[in-house]
Amino acid sequence: MRVYIVDGSNMVRRPGYDPRFPEVEVRRTETMLDRLCRAAAPWAGRIRVEIFFDGPRREMVPVEPPVSVRFSIDGDADAAILGAARATLARGRGVVVATADRQLAAELLQEGARVIGFSELERRLREGKI
Repeated sequence: MRVYIVDGSNMVRRPGYDPRFPEVEVRRTETMLDRLCRAAAPWAGRIRVEIFFDGPRREMVPVEPPVSVRFSIDGDADAAILGAARATLARGRGVVVATADRQLAAELLQEGARVIGFSELERRLREGKI
């Protein structure tokens, strides 16, 4: 089973993000989760998509397998993403991480993870190139 880890906060906060308007972030999050759930649904059982968000647990729109939403305990999703990638790699499984965070990407590459952009993730899911 292929594991995809998504830097959810990074994906939602791409260009145009303004912390003064939290309702925009909520709408963007809902849209992103819906899009990824629809694209991943046909591959349930073959892939797992873990979407990490900064901050404490909070209400989100419901998601269904193979998608799951995770929150970082200390508020730092980057550390949680790196830890999840390391744990997956330690079990001898490959992991693909979608992020635009250059520093996180560099650390993940050093650990042996594959790093892709958000557009590539969505394209892979749509086209079944999982």
